[in-house]
Amino acid sequence: MPEIIDSNRAIPATARRRTPRSRLLGLGAAACARALLVPVCAALAALSVACGGGQTQGEAFDPRWKDDGGAGIAAFQQRFAGRRIPLGADVAVGVAAGAGALELVGVPLDGGPAWTFVHPLDARPAVAGSVVVGLGRGELFALDARTGELLWTRRAGGKLRGAGDDGETTVVSLVSTTGATSVVLAVSREGLVLRQIEDSAAIGVPAVVGRYAFLPWQGRYVTVFDLQTGGEVARALLRTEVSRAFLLGGAVFFGGEAATRFDASIGLGAAGRASTARLPARELPGAPVWMTAGTEVLAPTASAGDMARLYARPRPAGPPGIEAERFVATYYRAAVGLDARSGALAWAHAGEADFLGGAAYAGGFALCDAHGGISFLDAQGGTVAGRASLGRPVQACVVQADGLSAAAVGARPVEAAWPGRVLPEGNGL
Repeated sequence: MPEIIDSNRAIPATARRRTPRSRLLGLGAAACARALLVPVCAALAALSVACGGGQTQGEAFDPRWKDDGGAGIAAFQQRFAGRRIPLGADVAVGVAAGAGALELVGVPLDGGPAWTFVHPLDARPAVAGSVVVGLGRGELFALDARTGELLWTRRAGGKLRGAGDDGETTVVSLVSTTGATSVVLAVSREGLVLRQIEDSAAIGVPAVVGRYAFLPWQGRYVTVFDLQTGGEVARALLRTEVSRAFLLGGAVFFGGEAATRFDASIGLGAAGRASTARLPARELPGAPVWMTAGTEVLAPTASAGDMARLYARPRPAGPPGIEAERFVATYYRAAVGLDARSGALAWAHAGEADFLGGAAYAGGFALCDAHGGISFLDAQGGTVAGRASLGRPVQACVVQADGLSAAAVGARPVEAAWPGRVLPEGNGL
């Protein structure tokens, strides 16, 4: 039985009066994808949690949805267009072995002191917007990505799939311990759960802008969910595999095997004519992928798959494609730059240790290695434009480069100062 998490504490689902099975299942297995929408408001504290009075039933993830030819998502995009989308923090976050619990170590890519935060981890942390989100030993937490300061903690079960953040609200995607249920939480900067969604659909990594959460599911849909009213506003149907939504360069993208920009062409997604950036197919050592499946729970320790990856930055505006017409493939400590149109080899770079993570930025690539070093490589020639350091070896690394540019890399210190501030571990753990 999955856990349900309310705005005050996590309690077992058995402590609540559940909606009768006949209402949940409806016409059969297809209706299992209906969402349980749990509005969280001030009045909830005055209600008995055991009565489950705040729960309502919705159709946000009903696969019986009739394709409207993209009309609904196109109409929503017109209303959404022009909305300011904030840039996320440019940061590298590593997972390091500590004396007891694992430690998170982070460093801003554009300069600034490194930081450390001690907390058990059941899965790899997620970096989204301005926060780092982690989960371990039943506690979900969020840190300021630039400073490592603890923002909030909550009790939570399951494992972390990913998160989205717009600087005000963090949307977290979890999978239950049984693997049968997805739980999505929208949490304010103060740690208040603003909205909860529980469903049998496999919901991937979300994004959020204002009151709207973008929730990918079933490998081809993205539901636009209104966090205030608790309902589906529109749905995008794509012909490329999609399990991630993310913000990059002031735009919203839906990603998987490719990256589809949420723009005026999104209504053509079902016809395969949305603004989609793809990488050319070619054989490479380790069979690297651009984006891992958003429904996958990544372990705190990097695997061989993390050492064979592709990194590219889709254009946030203009014709769909890859910025600088370059992408990078890594294979352990080797990195090669490839032409984003033909796949032809442009340059090669040998690192000092195995590359565990990275990200593309405007004009280059930031690659994080097992020694805790971050190398900034020029997109065109592969020369080392700068270096930073997490200050210690790491067993996994996550990099976010949203507003970072080649000019900012050239202006930053050659290597981040260390040791940085060591922050207290979360909630006494």
